[in-house]
Amino acid sequence: MGFREPTSNIVIRFEQGDELHGLEATVRGMTIGEWLQSTGMDGSEGDNAAGTINRFCSNLLSWNLEDATGQPVPVSEAPNRDQKLIRRLSNAYVQTLMGVHKADPLPDSSTSGENSPAPAIPMAPLSESQAS
Repeated sequence: MGFREPTSNIVIRFEQGDELHGLEATVRGMTIGEWLQSTGMDGSEGDNAAGTINRFCSNLLSWNLEDATGQPVPVSEAPNRDQKLIRRLSNAYVQTLMGVHKADPLPDSSTSGENSPAPAIPMAPLSESQAS
């Protein structure tokens, strides 16, 4: 019996107080090849702003977006929606791919970035003879 590769779908949410709070989108993650190409780490130029938006739209799986009449907006309509909305979603997608999107909650066990309990290592400035 082998190990099944996990899906790497990403759920994007926005913090309470954000104008997009309540909007949720599920976006397909990237393969390592796509990641290298999008960042330019494969030797290419990498994605420009338009490429990043196109990549987001093509990887958008679902969202809970409704139009002004309360009707669901199909994900295929993403390229035809408000540019600010799509840029915010795309930026959140990129932030999540790079690490942690700021609306992602930390686990209760997180120290929330507290200082290390280890004492600081004292550092002495280098003299001119040591510096050269």
